[in-house]
Amino acid sequence: MTTVHDVTPDQLRGLEAAGEAALNAALGRLSAREREAYWASVRRAYNAPYNDAVKTPRAGSAAVTARA
Repeated sequence: MTTVHDVTPDQLRGLEAAGEAALNAALGRLSAREREAYWASVRRAYNAPYNDAVKTPRAGSAAVTARA
């Protein structure tokens, strides 16, 4: 398996550019709204282990809180 340590800086830049091009091509078929939703989910997924997002209560939990 090739790791980042097995490639030269030039090769790495080429791989980064190829990955970005492939991602942009895949996202190009989406509308602007769908692309924004995609990136919002990526930000949420990658930030989840590091930053607890402000959690909003679910509809069901509000009813439980009201009874307590």
